Amino acid sequence: MEAHRAQMGTTPAFGNTLRLREEARDAWGWRWLDDLEQDTRFAWRMLRRSPAFALTAIVTLALGIGVNVGMFSVIDGLLLRPLYAGADAVVGVHSRSTTPSGRHRAFSYPDYLEVQEATADVFEHLAASTTEFVGLDAGQGTRRALAVTVSANYFAVFDAAPSPGRAFSLEEERPGAGIRVVIISHPLWQQLGADARTLGQFVRINGEPFAIVGVARKGFAGTSLPGPEVWLPLGVHSTFGARESTHPAFGARDAHQLGVVGRLRSGMRIESAESAVVAAGRRLAQASPALNTGYELALSRPSNRLLFLPTGDSGTIASLVLLLMLMPTVVLLVACLNLADLLLARGHLRRRELAIRTSLGGGRARLARQLLTEGLLLALAGGAVGALTSIWAMQTLVASLRTLLPVAVTLPEVGFDWRVALSAVAFSLLATLIFAAGPALSWTRRAAADDLRSRTTDERRGFGGLRIGNALVVGQIALSLLLLSSGGLFTMSAIRAASVDPGFPLDGGVVVAIDTALAGYDEARGRQTQLALIDRLRGLPGVEAVTAGSRPPFSSEGASRRVAPAGIADARARSVGAVFSVIGRDYARTVGVPLLGGREFTEAELAAGAGGRVAIIDEALAAALWPGEGALGREIQLLDAPSADGRPPLEVIGVIATVKHSLGNPRPYPHLYVPLGSQYESASTVQLRTAPGVDEHDMLATIARAVRDVDEHLPVLNIATWRDHMAASLDVRLQRAGAGIFAAFAGIALLLAVLGVYGVKSYVVSRRIREFGIRIAIGAAPRTLLWQVLREGGRVTTVGIGLGLVLAVAAGQFLQSILYGVHGIEPAILVIAPAILLTASLLASYFPARRATRVDPTIALRSE
Repeated sequence: MEAHRAQMGTTPAFGNTLRLREEARDAWGWRWLDDLEQDTRFAWRMLRRSPAFALTAIVTLALGIGVNVGMFSVIDGLLLRPLYAGADAVVGVHSRSTTPSGRHRAFSYPDYLEVQEATADVFEHLAASTTEFVGLDAGQGTRRALAVTVSANYFAVFDAAPSPGRAFSLEEERPGAGIRVVIISHPLWQQLGADARTLGQFVRINGEPFAIVGVARKGFAGTSLPGPEVWLPLGVHSTFGARESTHPAFGARDAHQLGVVGRLRSGMRIESAESAVVAAGRRLAQASPALNTGYELALSRPSNRLLFLPTGDSGTIASLVLLLMLMPTVVLLVACLNLADLLLARGHLRRRELAIRTSLGGGRARLARQLLTEGLLLALAGGAVGALTSIWAMQTLVASLRTLLPVAVTLPEVGFDWRVALSAVAFSLLATLIFAAGPALSWTRRAAADDLRSRTTDERRGFGGLRIGNALVVGQIALSLLLLSSGGLFTMSAIRAASVDPGFPLDGGVVVAIDTALAGYDEARGRQTQLALIDRLRGLPGVEAVTAGSRPPFSSEGASRRVAPAGIADARARSVGAVFSVIGRDYARTVGVPLLGGREFTEAELAAGAGGRVAIIDEALAAALWPGEGALGREIQLLDAPSADGRPPLEVIGVIATVKHSLGNPRPYPHLYVPLGSQYESASTVQLRTAPGVDEHDMLATIARAVRDVDEHLPVLNIATWRDHMAASLDVRLQRAGAGIFAAFAGIALLLAVLGVYGVKSYVVSRRIREFGIRIAIGAAPRTLLWQVLREGGRVTTVGIGLGLVLAVAAGQFLQSILYGVHGIEPAILVIAPAILLTASLLASYFPARRATRVDPTIALRSE
């Protein structure tokens, strides 16, 4: 071309050089890369020109992605992901009754060894273990810790050899060996300095020094969550095992205390293994018919069910997990609807720009690609911020979970899960591109001349029309009301749980929780320490009464016994479950429970080995055993305790009013009380009643000094007033945690819904600027326009609230089983939650409406 122009001597119209040069370059096939670069730069400039829109869209996506990635990462790490390598090959071995009840029974150590030998060709490793609480002193004083005593091959079952250090030896496993060695958890190792020189150092467990020989791998928790802080060899179990003198010694054939788990050999199918295990069970029954007849062996997958949760059925736990998975999904759905609203409004505001670009030759596909590029940038930015938000969400959730647990424990590593993150980001990308594609296709096919002349087509036909925008807002409001009402139910449940009437006065009460076994005391010294502490506290000025109880109400601990009237033929059929507690004298007076008949225990009945076989029962147990009859002087028999082996029955010498032990039952659970002299339990709670006019809070420091005076080595687990003790109970904390989580999700959904309403109202106002200008020019009052916009927003919100109420009622019925004192349909919640949402929606509509009333007619008409 340049040569031809030089020959012609002039510069004729010989075509557009730049255009031909671009077409020649396009022939190489790299045009799409240039277009992408141009679209990206242009999209960045457009987003910078609209920072409010960009920030709102990014925050919307970040909240939706962040809470989902955080919640699902925690659920995956704690409940779904295998706790150890090769989990498919690990199975649990159970001894279960052949009766219809199918009740499981633990193994004794001799039975475990026989099963291990009989199934050597089935299992690569077969290990035994048992879990208990110990007193751990790692340099900061004695505290309660979770411990697991294990066989030597325990860590080999999970292919998780300690590092650094070693596993236990067979000599250390032997019952009665007493070799004091310990393997500590990785978090405890970090507390001690995370130094290899930690090996060989000592920690004190139940007052005795134990040498550290190994450190568990990071995140290893064993078969269930939460995991222990220390692992001990079976050979030291008798040091801190069952503390009641009536229990058989560990290692005896009838000491059923062990759980058994094994790793199948390579290529071994679970069906083949089960037949070998069943055969081993038959050999056990033949070898020890007195103990093992009526039991069979079976296999199952180990459960990683969380410990320390309420002892209700597994359906409650499944419901909680399902809720934790559904809540962030609802938030993400609200975020997507909100994003669609924002992109619709954004597309309308740019209709004239698109019309101009179309009139200058911009193709429809090119313009649509430009809009999609902007959506892609928003999705990437929102995903990046959401990833950072998810890390905060994970840390907050794990920290909240730790506050629910009564002791420090080991949890698996819950880190940033790229699988979950990529899934959430991919979903947000897909949602953003879909919602961006609608306005892109809608606005690029519109007639450019109409938009240039400011003529609008029928609003109801386009994808970006008002009807679509309102429908999206309705969906946001309905889902937000669902979360808001659910959060309200949990909040009301937490309030009622914290203010529950336990059946006795809380004012003036103090509890002191101790465990003499955590200091390594035997029964004789433990009894002596308990009685000495009671006498010392009884002599404090301002103390009116003192007693002791092994399981006070709302202690998150409990032991149930089957109780039946003595001397009847159908005792098992007429038996009643009751909370079993060992108490001291003056119990009813100290706690403040009315004594309905009879007497309390005497000082003589508190002495060790006291001969009297007496008991006190509460009104609920008396009514269950002898409805409509008197209980005093009657005799009862414990059916599932060592006292049921032919010993004399217990005589009922007193009946007291029923107290509420926990929030798990709508009606108070029956209680059975026996004196300290009849049974020893190292874990007890000393309970005090202060004199009238004495503030119990002022007594806490005095009581703590008195405990140290009695025994400075005695581990004190808690000193608190009755109100603080109840507020810190697991039941109340669970309700409070549920209220907090639901309130957080409801707040996020409410924020997103308000942004959605604001976006649609801004969209409506921007489309009607010319109309408002004309109406103001011909005399319309600004108040009239303000009321009209608010009324239109109120109609959309009302429709969403109506749909949300239907969802809220359905959710309430689902939540009712895990709430306390709250019905699934609470009128107060169904009024307050919609009122909050309606108020927030009207406020979101007010600002665009206020802007409409301030339109200058001249500027509005001229701008169009």
